[in-house]
Amino acid sequence: MGAGEKSSRPMEFVESASRRLCYRLRREHYAKIAGLEAASQAEVEPQAVSRVLAEREQKIAKLAEDNASLRDIALRVRADLDNARKRFQREKSETIKFATEQLVRELVVVLDNLERALASADDGADTKAVHDGVQMVLDQFTGILRANGLEAIATDGRQFDPHFHEAVSTEDREDVVDNQIVATFQKGYLLRGRVVRPAMVRVGRAVRPAPAAEMAAASAEPNMTSEETIADLDDATQNQTESAGEQASGSPDQSPDK
Repeated sequence: MGAGEKSSRPMEFVESASRRLCYRLRREHYAKIAGLEAASQAEVEPQAVSRVLAEREQKIAKLAEDNASLRDIALRVRADLDNARKRFQREKSETIKFATEQLVRELVVVLDNLERALASADDGADTKAVHDGVQMVLDQFTGILRANGLEAIATDGRQFDPHFHEAVSTEDREDVVDNQIVATFQKGYLLRGRVVRPAMVRVGRAVRPAPAAEMAAASAEPNMTSEETIADLDDATQNQTESAGEQASGSPDQSPDK
């Protein structure tokens, strides 16, 4: 082995040892850094977790408080609605029960006047006075009903309307148009626009009158026929008479020839 080879091997060994030492030192340095980072992270994580948990507990406590408040409000609103519904039902029943109180209070006066009219009739009062008293009571009664929304359905001369009228009979007439009301048997009434009772009426059906010329011709035809018949009978009688005379005068002339 030469002297050159012996001098190169120690240098290679030193370089190799130096590289291994550097690698080990670098690895230890990286391990130390990783350990420091893990230690610092281990110290930071518990603090962050505790902080997050504390915030969540605060949120949960606030939500629980809000939930309790909303539940209390819902219970109060439900109780108020139940009370309002019960009060509405009670007021509705009372309104229905006493809806006609004002009308009855006004009609009591009419009842008093009718009783006075009957009492005056029993006492032998004048017929005209009783009639005038009853007419006054009727006007008062009609005025009260009109003030409370009752009105009569118009009928005479109007066109028949099945929504307001009820036809009980018909009549053929020349002075009306079709479906025109010609008579009223029973009045109908409306209460604030709604039909309380339809009017019972008679409805007219228009009939076209015959022209005067046709009527004259129709009336003259029987006379003309009778006159023509009489003339024909006279002509036939005259013809028979003439033929009989001719036969009588011609018979002697024929006998010599025979």
